[in-house]
Amino acid sequence: MKKQFLILLFGCLFSIQCGWSQQKSTLSGVITTYNDEPLEDVMVSLNGNKKLAFTNREGEFSFELPNKRTYVLSIQSISIEPLEKTIFLNGDTTLQIQVKQNIQNLSEIIVNAESDAFGIRRLRSIEAGGLYEGKKTEVINIEKLLGNKATNNARQAFSKIPSLNIWESDNAGLQLDIGGRGLSPKRTSNFNTRQNGYDISADALGYPESYYTPPLQAVKQIEIIRGAGALQYGSQFGGLVNFKMKKGDTSKPINFESQNTYGAFQFFNTFNSLHGQVKKLNYYSYFQYKRGDGWRSNSDFEQYGAFAGLHYEASDKLNLSFDFTHMHYLSQQAGGLTDAVFVQDPRMSNRARNWFRVNWNLAALSLEYDLSTNTKIYNRTFGLLASRTSLGLLETPDVEDPMSNRDLIDGKFRNIGNETRIVFSYKSVANLKNTLLIGTRLYRGFTNFSQSFGTAGNDANFTRVDTAFLDRRKSDFEFPNLNGALFAEKIVRLNSTLSLIPGIRYEYIDTKSEGFFTNTIRTNSFGDFIEEVNNDTSDKQRHIFLYGLGLSKKLNSKYELYANATANYRAINFTDVQIQTNTQLVDTLIRDESGYSFDLGIRKRDFSPFFIEASLFYILYDDRIGEVIDDGLRVRTNIGSARIFGMELFFEMDLLAALKKSSEHKISAFVNGSINRGVYTEINERALVGVRSGNRLEDLPDYNIKSGINYGYRKFSASFQSTFVGRQFSDAANTENAFKGIFGVIPAYTVMDFSAKYDFSDKLSLSTNINNLLNRFYFTRRATAYPGPGIIPALGRTWNITLSTKF
Repeated sequence: MKKQFLILLFGCLFSIQCGWSQQKSTLSGVITTYNDEPLEDVMVSLNGNKKLAFTNREGEFSFELPNKRTYVLSIQSISIEPLEKTIFLNGDTTLQIQVKQNIQNLSEIIVNAESDAFGIRRLRSIEAGGLYEGKKTEVINIEKLLGNKATNNARQAFSKIPSLNIWESDNAGLQLDIGGRGLSPKRTSNFNTRQNGYDISADALGYPESYYTPPLQAVKQIEIIRGAGALQYGSQFGGLVNFKMKKGDTSKPINFESQNTYGAFQFFNTFNSLHGQVKKLNYYSYFQYKRGDGWRSNSDFEQYGAFAGLHYEASDKLNLSFDFTHMHYLSQQAGGLTDAVFVQDPRMSNRARNWFRVNWNLAALSLEYDLSTNTKIYNRTFGLLASRTSLGLLETPDVEDPMSNRDLIDGKFRNIGNETRIVFSYKSVANLKNTLLIGTRLYRGFTNFSQSFGTAGNDANFTRVDTAFLDRRKSDFEFPNLNGALFAEKIVRLNSTLSLIPGIRYEYIDTKSEGFFTNTIRTNSFGDFIEEVNNDTSDKQRHIFLYGLGLSKKLNSKYELYANATANYRAINFTDVQIQTNTQLVDTLIRDESGYSFDLGIRKRDFSPFFIEASLFYILYDDRIGEVIDDGLRVRTNIGSARIFGMELFFEMDLLAALKKSSEHKISAFVNGSINRGVYTEINERALVGVRSGNRLEDLPDYNIKSGINYGYRKFSASFQSTFVGRQFSDAANTENAFKGIFGVIPAYTVMDFSAKYDFSDKLSLSTNINNLLNRFYFTRRATAYPGPGIIPALGRTWNITLSTKF
């Protein structure tokens, strides 16, 4: 059966049946802004209005025309500068047309025909070098978000994304912790995390944790693709999260914006951007500084960030882009709590000497080239030079700080990669537009992790101790790795309403490690010990073959049905394997994870006066990695096989539009919910000490519901949001009686947020946010290591005020 399925995939992918009519051809195109936003209701005329067409919500238009003739294409709309193109039609032709928005003529005009009227939309079938038909996707328009952008509040930013589980343990959005559908939120490591289409995590293969999160004030939109994204973006079970940065205002050569925020607990954030358009060069840059004392004791932080993005239109066919990102922060970590201490005082901290430092540098060069009217090449080369360093005590929270030397764990990351895609559209024998994507990826990473004795003081002194006894490393490993991938995906339109989307991906993975770790061995009952040094070298090569099939069916002009099934794979995080603590062991036989993900859903194709999407998901997860307790120690191992399933719903309505009332007021309401279940079905032998078949999955709440209402009147806007998250376990053993704050139940919680904004003019505005409006005490995470171990309380009530100016 599997062989027949693979033969079907190959046949669908590579049977390119091209047939052109001898009499007529199709002239089609997509019209977007320079920021790649599709433009709806743009008038496209031919040869002096002899033929007319208007773009749909995806910016698409189409004509059937006599072949081998010259046509003058006129593009007009009140929102853009008019454009004319002369086309010689010699066979079916698809145009990608970018137009300049006419901002000056829009000062008194309200454009209502927006594909993301509610601040969220779905990715188009073909967009920015990717194929998304038949997939569950979401695009969050951050520019329309009314929420706490200064602290990167994930609860508000991702409020309209079903099933996302968020760890709320960060004072100011320094790191993003999101997971979904039973996948751990830890530093978003179960998603392939990107910025402008390139990797930003520490090591996309061996250590896919994201210590850097783009500031929401610089982000245009966030794109999310669920498990089916593994075929185009790598083998993660979660899929893709891509932060698309803003571009410069095309109407002026120089624009300056400043957003300054002051808030509770001495929080201060200044975000300043310089951007514009100079002839063919578009640029966007920012500098950010933030600091604060934190809601808990011992939670100070300070961050610097900068970004520069250049986009040059070399010709009508060639576009070049260059990005550079720098981020540095230092944060004091208050440590974890036991359950008893959390109930008594969630703001309490008994760790005054724990610190964390991150330095991140990213660079990327991108190229887009129109090889022909139907073929486009996308090429990205990217690199990372970064480090993370932790200093502190890794004992459980019931252990008092002995004020001795602290653990110093230092990670250094150097990697470089290239991803190239070719997108080719053509007409089938049935005169239907099919699209084929073929891509390659080459990635080389170098990671070093070392653990040693740090200083015994209270300050953020990250130097290694140089005494005769302590001047040694507990472990020191080099982790070079190599990853090559070939992938292909195709939209096969069987008729005007039905499409199949087959895809394949081949991965070559070579991970190596070379270094040593030490064990302390007791020699007698008097407490004498010797230190054993273990040298360890390994080289593991894998050849991974992933495949999938999607389906899209347009039920009518309003609704679409989609479905997909995709193989998934996730390599072990080799950099975690050798870190030694007094409370944790790693199974030497730990293996990679694999499985399948399935989606089935129905969604509305437009947003007027409401939008709805309902879906089901099912994940087969083999060799899932987790932690169990064995003889008082935490053991990281493959727990076993799991089955995860759930129902997801998103609904939003423009209430006044639904009542067909014309008003200066605008009111919309949304609800986003999921019901989730996940169980272990087979348990590996090493995990039988604490896990049984039928146990519930960790990091999977019973329900996850977010709802809100947005209001606007002239220059004033406000939003109110509620979040309800059900009970969940923090470990595979389903520990009911909490173990030192590390394992146990995470109780259900409810939290509310309020935001408001007033625009004095188009250049001056004032906004405010109150997060955790009712000051509820709750937690979303039981940490097994940094920033704990133990319960990491979520923030209580916080507030801030932001003054925004434009020049």
